[in-house]
Amino acid sequence: MVDLFTEEIYKNVVEGNMELYKQFFSCDPNEEGTIEYWKNAIGLYNRLDDEGKQVLLSIIKSTIVDTISNVMAILDGSEGPEDISIKVQLNDHENDCELQDSFLAYAEDHEEE
Repeated sequence: MVDLFTEEIYKNVVEGNMELYKQFFSCDPNEEGTIEYWKNAIGLYNRLDDEGKQVLLSIIKSTIVDTISNVMAILDGSEGPEDISIKVQLNDHENDCELQDSFLAYAEDHEEE
């Protein structure tokens, strides 16, 4: 159950958001309605060579994976405030502090994608 959950998190959050970022960076920064933040981000992206663009996308992906990993650790109870008790159940099965490990293992298996 944990493996299915972490796979869905990876597909929806990591892969889904990476597709959104790639779409954003392919937009015309002068398109009407583009907010200033994205105008600046698209401008930066467009000034990079192909290798630089790949590095930037890798940084973004790594940031997403690291953030999810940290949230999973909090949900596991292995990180975060000690005075708060969190119990995560997946289909009525308790998680045994394995969300972060399962997610990181899945992410490592899909690094090249």
